[in-house]
Amino acid sequence: MRARSIAAALAAASLLLAGCASGADVPEDTTATSTGATAEETAAGGEGESQFELKEPLSLGYSVYDLQNPYWQSWAAGVEAAAEEAGAEITIVDQKSDQQAQVSGSLDLINQGISGLIITPVQPSALPATIDAAHEAKIPVVIGDIGTAGDYDAYIQSNNANGGALAAEYVIEQLGDAEGPVQVGVIELHAGSVVGEERVAEFTKLMGEHENFEVVSSLDGNDTVDGGFAAAQDMLSANPELQVIYAANDDSAIGAQRAMETAGKSVEDGFILIGFDGSDGALDLIKQGKMSATVAQDPYGQGMKAVQTVLDLLDGDMEYDDADSKTVFFPVEIVTAENLEDFRAARAEQN
Repeated sequence: MRARSIAAALAAASLLLAGCASGADVPEDTTATSTGATAEETAAGGEGESQFELKEPLSLGYSVYDLQNPYWQSWAAGVEAAAEEAGAEITIVDQKSDQQAQVSGSLDLINQGISGLIITPVQPSALPATIDAAHEAKIPVVIGDIGTAGDYDAYIQSNNANGGALAAEYVIEQLGDAEGPVQVGVIELHAGSVVGEERVAEFTKLMGEHENFEVVSSLDGNDTVDGGFAAAQDMLSANPELQVIYAANDDSAIGAQRAMETAGKSVEDGFILIGFDGSDGALDLIKQGKMSATVAQDPYGQGMKAVQTVLDLLDGDMEYDDADSKTVFFPVEIVTAENLEDFRAARAEQN
């Protein structure tokens, strides 16, 4: 019953997400089809048993990256909602983007006798020692977003590859019949960002498979507004016929929009600008007609899913979408002017 008690709430969040989704299928080579891998394949116990210990009263800990960021605020709200639904106590520790604080804060949570630990890591490389300490106390560790390291028990991640596919499908729908080749620019996340690589790889793959499109520039935007501005300024200067920019996060897209204005380019004149995240800043630009679309994540739903995953691990009833990486994918959707109001209404119901 514990692991099922928040299923209805989680399903409701997924329905809100699906209500304004594009309806595109997840590509088979990146996908979230269940492998049937269960906790018994990674746990020391027998079939259907857990290597972890449920302590009473049920108490969970969440070590969050930085609550100054609205994305993590929404993630934490989802964790809190799911914990309340499950009748669990929840302690949330704000690590304020400090790696050392996260290590010590996570150990403090472990020493408080929690039954499950959720972490959105400041630096994934710092995770192994924390995970080892949690396992010594028979506590499962669920990593939420950012990246992983060590012998974690589950990883909750947006389906970033599918997000790249959704962005590509939008571009093809809008300009697939235009006189080509249509020139496309890509603004990447910082070097070494796994999620950034996933978001870009599927987009460029689908662009390359369509004879009407040519990716003429792919530059690092350093995940920032200023970086996106500089990258877009460079690619627009070198490619004056550029018609599309896809940025792997919304801050870079916001910067790109400013560079477009400087270069005399606009969405209203047919230029396509797509970001990734579903941030308020990007949604505002879509409403103003200055940005075409953003691929929106659902941090609130991911937070709920993280709690559900902890409870499944405690029950010995865990299934992964990708067994090799112990990953559970969470869906994304593309938001345009057409579905913007529905998306914002659904998001408001979560808060």
